[in-house]
Amino acid sequence: MNVLIILTWPRKDRSYRSRLSSFLSYAPTTLGLLAAIVKRERPEWVTDTVDEMSETVSYDRKNYDIVMISSTTASVKRGYEIAQEFRKRRSHVVMGGYHVRYNHEEALKYADTVIVGPGEYALADFIRDYEAGEPKRVYSCIHVNGEDIPAPDRSAIKVKHYLKVPAVTANNGCFNHCAYCTISEMWRDSTPRPVSNVIEEIKNLKTRMIIFYDPNFFGNREYSIELMKELKKLKLRWAGSAVINVGFDEELLTLAEQSGCTGLLFGLESMNKKTLDDSKKPFNDPLCYRQAIENIKRHRIMANGCFILGMDGDTEEDLLSLPGQVAYLKLDLARFAVLTPVPGSDLYKKLEKNGRITDTDWDHYTQHKVVFRPVGMSGERLEEIYRYVWKETYRMGNIIKRVRNAPGGGLLPMLVCFTSNIGFKYLGIE
Repeated sequence: MNVLIILTWPRKDRSYRSRLSSFLSYAPTTLGLLAAIVKRERPEWVTDTVDEMSETVSYDRKNYDIVMISSTTASVKRGYEIAQEFRKRRSHVVMGGYHVRYNHEEALKYADTVIVGPGEYALADFIRDYEAGEPKRVYSCIHVNGEDIPAPDRSAIKVKHYLKVPAVTANNGCFNHCAYCTISEMWRDSTPRPVSNVIEEIKNLKTRMIIFYDPNFFGNREYSIELMKELKKLKLRWAGSAVINVGFDEELLTLAEQSGCTGLLFGLESMNKKTLDDSKKPFNDPLCYRQAIENIKRHRIMANGCFILGMDGDTEEDLLSLPGQVAYLKLDLARFAVLTPVPGSDLYKKLEKNGRITDTDWDHYTQHKVVFRPVGMSGERLEEIYRYVWKETYRMGNIIKRVRNAPGGGLLPMLVCFTSNIGFKYLGIE
């Protein structure tokens, strides 16, 4: 049985990202995870993988019995295009990913089978049904026991055009239910992987640096403590994502530093407390951001703050002030994104009901473009502000100030801070 697994990228984004992604982006583990599930279920099957960031899909290289395609909203039209070509060649096409999770009826127009939710169990069920000659149209999954999540097959992960730092996921879940985010729905009630499994995977990587893809590394506090105690023994460096409130948990910060943490990404989203409350993120308080960041940097951990532009409570003045707020908060890095609802999600349905969705071309759902009508300004104005904020934040003078304040001092932290800032300078501008 010949199987092909594809991770799609929209053409324009792929061309743009490939010039910078080697310095900014970590390789997705999607291909490796799906390949590992196939290998676990049917080790005799021959599995090929294609990450469109790294290589081109070839339709006639081999006769594939099954073609699996994982897409985001921005790349799903490309996924549909690929699906149609392989169906012409009589391959059984399976599609999955966040977009398909909410829009499986749409995906079924192009695919033979869709996976709704995580694939750890659903994909295994499909494989058994396919061999029996009775594949279903839809397979769904909500809860995943962490013990059943295999380590990715690293041979299936493409590293061209990516940072050569391997990514690891210990806990896919998040207890928060932020209005603009779909992670908690995708991984509802799922449990983290056993710490021993995570550590074994890391040891097999034979690397001194890793990135954790966990959406909220410290979300399960006791689990993160257990994991960091084991990481401490490995004497490596790592980075991850967290809620800013970790800045007031001295025990976690001390363990993070001791275990090799060098950087954390935080979803700050807005400097307006009401905006955060309305977005179901009441645990964030902008008045506490600066102190939390100072505490984090005192532990020699770089702080990367993320902001969302276009949420209902934020005014033009709020958004235009963001470059100054980045300096005030003493962030080492900052990322900005335009609010982009996943089609079919609760946020999308709310905006659609109110007649505020202005663009249904999924190619534009890149977080760089405005696809809805904002409050208090036009979509065109929001895009102008978005470009201004990136440009102003990453003026060379502002970069130099951040480099001088890099946590830990010394040449290496300053060099890391400088190169990261130079890369981010071009990240948000197409």
